[in-house]
Amino acid sequence: MKKIIAILIITLLMGGVSSVHAQKKPKDSKKDAYHITFILESIDDTMLYVASYYADKTYMFDSIRVSEPHTYVLKGDTTLPRGIYVLAGQNKNKYMDFVVDSSVFFTIRVEGTDFINNVTYIGSPENEQACDFFKHAGYFQGKMYELRNDIKTMESAAKPNAKEIKSAKDLMIRYQDSLDSYIADFVVKYGDKTLFGRIQKFAQDVEVPDPPKGNKDSNYAYHYYVNHYWDNCDFNEQAMAYTPIFQPRIDKFFKTLPPLVDTIIKYADQLLDKMKDNPEMFKYAVWFITNKYERSEYVGHDEIFVHMVQTYYAQGRCPWTNEAVLERMVDRANVLDKILVGRPCPELWMFDTNDRFISNYSFNTKYTIMWFWDVDCGHCKSATPTLVEFYNRAKKELDFEVYAVCMGSDVGKWKKAIVERQLPFVNVGGNKANLDFREVFDIRTTPQIFVLDKDKKIIAKKIGVESLEQVIRDYEAGKRIR
Repeated sequence: MKKIIAILIITLLMGGVSSVHAQKKPKDSKKDAYHITFILESIDDTMLYVASYYADKTYMFDSIRVSEPHTYVLKGDTTLPRGIYVLAGQNKNKYMDFVVDSSVFFTIRVEGTDFINNVTYIGSPENEQACDFFKHAGYFQGKMYELRNDIKTMESAAKPNAKEIKSAKDLMIRYQDSLDSYIADFVVKYGDKTLFGRIQKFAQDVEVPDPPKGNKDSNYAYHYYVNHYWDNCDFNEQAMAYTPIFQPRIDKFFKTLPPLVDTIIKYADQLLDKMKDNPEMFKYAVWFITNKYERSEYVGHDEIFVHMVQTYYAQGRCPWTNEAVLERMVDRANVLDKILVGRPCPELWMFDTNDRFISNYSFNTKYTIMWFWDVDCGHCKSATPTLVEFYNRAKKELDFEVYAVCMGSDVGKWKKAIVERQLPFVNVGGNKANLDFREVFDIRTTPQIFVLDKDKKIIAKKIGVESLEQVIRDYEAGKRIR
């Protein structure tokens, strides 16, 4: 089976010419824990900035002033964390990235204005290694870029030459194969030895083998890929979170998963278990997953958010979280926990227009649609006619009732709106209820919809009225989002 390739080329601005000279600790830096000298012959900035990567962002680490013409020294008396760093100019313009691994006493010299090809590293084999990698990768990518443009030009010609186009495409494939071979050899040589080697190993997708004989799983390739996605990640590498590779890899993984709640929770827990001894990777992954699914637009994904908060934050496994923030997260998870898809809906009693106390459990229909709306809500005004049309057309066929909850407290205004808008539903309102329905049902905007089955379990919620009919018909057909 063809290898699945997803090469993530990190744009580290490192370049060609390098030196293998070792550098001893500078005489004037006996008390320094690290001492990195930048000699930038074309730069006249009075100050440079050094930033560190953390997932998909960079954070200011230090500023360094020019010490002598074109020379800048980054030094300190505490441990310099390993990772990938950014060197930027006084106008915050990026000059280059550099690696901090085992070497913390080294010099980077750049001749002229070419930060790509005229760089010399003294005392930093890790940066020389990265430099060599991008020199080779850049060559192959440059050739493929030129060929891609040539092919576009040839294909747009009045009379395209099929033979020449095929020849160019074949050559581009050969360049791609050469790049793949170079990267594979690089990973074999350095993938378990240096930080940069581990980064490039992690950047490569796993190779999916042919299915075993007799295997009847039509999704074998996908299942293998997902279950082996993290094989190339060194979970013992503490600096991995301080590189530009970690965030895109974890983002791609969760985009690869189907939007099924149980599946996402399963793989999230498996991944976090692998990261439990790597504090920084664990910290970012917990935040990433929690944040991603709190904001997800998929029905039912708030269950993932609830799981993350209750399993990790509420259990004291995220000690970095501010107490006030933690309290808000736990409170919100507790609210959502009671109205998750699949949970019995909280029973709500409110007065109808005839001052009768009516519950959302009062109906023997196959479905109950709870419609939270407000008289002055503009979106409610535009969406309600769609719900009325659906009600009048499909109420008997699909066997449902609408329990319409008006959010306002002005009873007169509410009753007038029912008549004017000809709302045929079971209408309740007036703000007198057996519970704080705004809090219990997490109503922050209107309109909001909850769909209950015959047992009053929530089967869908917070969907658009235009999706309501399809959701019910899908449920009728046995389709579930779990």
